[in-house]
Amino acid sequence: MDRPLRLPQQDRADFETELGKALAAPQVRAALRDGGEEAPGVERLRRAARENAEYVLAAAAPEYERYAALRADADSVARLPVDAPARERVSGWWGVLGVIAPIVAAAAAAVLLLLGYLLGLAEGMEVLGRALVTAGWVAAGVAAVCLLVGGLGLLGAAFRAQDPAAAEEGEDPGELVRARDVWRSALAERGLVPFLVAQANAGRHV
Repeated sequence: MDRPLRLPQQDRADFETELGKALAAPQVRAALRDGGEEAPGVERLRRAARENAEYVLAAAAPEYERYAALRADADSVARLPVDAPARERVSGWWGVLGVIAPIVAAAAAAVLLLLGYLLGLAEGMEVLGRALVTAGWVAAGVAAVCLLVGGLGLLGAAFRAQDPAAAEEGEDPGELVRARDVWRSALAERGLVPFLVAQANAGRHV
């Protein structure tokens, strides 16, 4: 039975992928052909690589340590819960300014204008009526400004809510991807291929 790899689950697939590529490498195939066991030898070498995974992985240890460190940093940043509540609070304030404030101001404007025009028709109440009409138009202006500013703020908040998700995904993931590729290349070139060639040649002399 194959010995389980002492690797995080997410790295085992990479090891298996590179192992498959290494088994198909020309140097390995040539060594198997020279030993006359190309077909059955592949499975023998696969088992040997899995059973000696620690030895094979040690050949690319520096590259793996860098990749693992970068991935740990990226995971810790992704788990930070700081930005979401802040975005929710900002969106909430813009919602108040863009929706609730205009409704309240518009209702006040309607009441003030209605009372102002009615009092303007009453004898002796013209001054108060004009004051209420003026206040009504001021409230209507406030409603319009709040609606405009709040609407723009809500649009901006919605845009920023989408942007950080793309930014997290694209926040220099290239460095992490490159570190993973460097590790896989080192694993294949310095670990798997030399080990498999050595195993194929050793099998020839058994």
